[in-house]
Amino acid sequence: MVPIKGMRARSRRGRFLAAFAMIAASLLILSGFSSCAKLLPNATPAAFGSLTYRGSEAPLALTGAWERYNGYINDAALASSPRDPEMAIAKVRTTQFDVEIKASKPRSYRMRIRVDGALADTDYSLTVPSLSGIRAIYANGRSIFQAPPVSPVGRSFSSTFSFNSLDPEISIVIQVEPGFPGPDGGGYSPRFAVFGLARDIDQWRLYASSIALILSAYFAFAAVFVFILFIAWRHRFEFLGFALFMATTGIYMLFRNSAFIPIPLPGDDRFVFAANELMFIGFAAFYYTVDRGFPKIIRIALLAAPALIMTLGLSNTELTPPLLLAALGYQVLLSFLVITRSVFLAFRHEKMATTLLISVFPIIGMIMGRGFFPDSLFAALVFEPAGLVAFSFAATALIVGKVSSGLEEVAMLNDYVANVSITVKRFIPKEFLDFLDKRDVVDLRLGDHVKKKMTIFFSDIRAFTELSERLTIEENFAFINSYLSRVVPIITDNDGFVDKYIGDAIMALFNGPRGADSAIKSAVEMQSKIVEYNGHRAKMGYKPIAMGVGIHTGDLMLGVVGVSDRMENTVISDAVNLASRLQAITKAFNISLAISEQAFKELADPGQYKYRFIGKVKVKGKAAPVSVFEIFDGIEPSLYERKMKANTFFEQGMLSYYQKDFAGAMYYFKRVLDAIPEDGAAAFYLETCINKASL
Repeated sequence: MVPIKGMRARSRRGRFLAAFAMIAASLLILSGFSSCAKLLPNATPAAFGSLTYRGSEAPLALTGAWERYNGYINDAALASSPRDPEMAIAKVRTTQFDVEIKASKPRSYRMRIRVDGALADTDYSLTVPSLSGIRAIYANGRSIFQAPPVSPVGRSFSSTFSFNSLDPEISIVIQVEPGFPGPDGGGYSPRFAVFGLARDIDQWRLYASSIALILSAYFAFAAVFVFILFIAWRHRFEFLGFALFMATTGIYMLFRNSAFIPIPLPGDDRFVFAANELMFIGFAAFYYTVDRGFPKIIRIALLAAPALIMTLGLSNTELTPPLLLAALGYQVLLSFLVITRSVFLAFRHEKMATTLLISVFPIIGMIMGRGFFPDSLFAALVFEPAGLVAFSFAATALIVGKVSSGLEEVAMLNDYVANVSITVKRFIPKEFLDFLDKRDVVDLRLGDHVKKKMTIFFSDIRAFTELSERLTIEENFAFINSYLSRVVPIITDNDGFVDKYIGDAIMALFNGPRGADSAIKSAVEMQSKIVEYNGHRAKMGYKPIAMGVGIHTGDLMLGVVGVSDRMENTVISDAVNLASRLQAITKAFNISLAISEQAFKELADPGQYKYRFIGKVKVKGKAAPVSVFEIFDGIEPSLYERKMKANTFFEQGMLSYYQKDFAGAMYYFKRVLDAIPEDGAAAFYLETCINKASL
């Protein structure tokens, strides 16, 4: 595992890189939007209620001070009945942060545009962001739009009206119904009217709709991306909160820029207001998951307040001053809480929460910035989206950095766990886990067990105690590991697995209907390997070694025993004990391989082996004698030849022994011992016959 100190160092680097990414993203977004400023309509007013337009410039945004009149006024009415100059200078500067006191009477707005003389007699276009609440539009006294008697249901998105004029000055009059904002940029969505050459207006509309769609698509994509991160990282609820914030921001961008998107979205400023509050619900949810230091009641209040304001905004027919003040107050309070809490968390050296909370400064700065430039179309269209995009870039970079750091730690932890698992599996065989239907050692529980019919294999080095007494401790370990490295692969190559090592002894298990064949094949190959190993030992000046193997097939219980804090895999069965006793018989009879009758019956073709029946042997722990067979394949070649020549005499001796012809049996066993003086089985039966004959 990586030291904690190293992890902390990486987390500090991660926070530094995240903060750098936030600043870089903010500057990048601002520079990107600023580079597009030349595509925005020119918004520099020449005088009160009057603008100058030159065709070489971008389209002209009708910002600044519109002449504002009570009632439905047009140019003819103004010419025949001049208004009180005081009425013509009334101006309500409304932004997202100003409270518009809406009049209960209709209003008329006029803007006079001085056109460069070279552009006279040219096709012009006027685009307005929304026809909601607009009764009529006039250009030089000619009607270019009249609202139908009954307003259609749904949002009337941006519309463009074309006309031709010979006059060097064009008067635009827009009549607005009671209770609706005028064309002077007021309200939650940019409502500036734009004037210019028809071809330029078409380009402007394409540009504005493209930006609006890109913004909405960006936030939607970010929401999906972060939600996928949450699915993969379910315990990180800040991902879910951020995804909700991105989704609600995307919805807000749709309604806010609906004037430029040809999608029939419902409503007027009430719906943009509601979408704005929905975005703050998403932000509050994000804040709820990131910063849990506030009391729960405060975090719930931060969620409930915008939800209540949104509900009131949709239920009322218009946005009343108290409702707008409530929305403004909530935003100011939330901004204050976020800023103060960020500073507090920074001093506490919080990791993700601190950097994420600090990243909201682009939002606060950009939204506040729009309030300082109420007549700027650039501020209306760019500041708020730029702040939100900068925040999303910074927060996404922070989240990705956090995920990367987390994935790095998880990868290191997985590597550590994998190494531990591999190490543990060296002590607990994989086959053992498979039989218990466990995927890993961590799934093992005390008492887990399974009943299986298997072939049990026991091997032991002959006279190991005497051999080890002549070796040092280090030499003993070196010898055992050298021996095991030669014989254990033979077991695994024949589909067996080592259950445990008992000093120099090996207990192995073979599963399946061919388990007995695999076990005997392993024993035969191991005997051949011992012959080869002894040749190597002779060259090194060491004495040869001998090995005995006992094999039995039967039912056993394979499972986990012990106590909760010290468990062990083991095999419990009478069959295991019998296999161990058979291995002991090989030592008593000085033979290499002894198998039980049950294992012999499991062989697919016993005739492929050279064997002899060595009788029914009484073993410890068994009431009835056990039929035992010796397999002498794989032994040293000269001994193998002698056993093959003497095998007929041994079989005749065993036949005479069980017929109680002890004198005849002694004759045959003596003939065996003449050929094989070290044959322990023949010596055992000869001595038994002598004792029985003397009775």
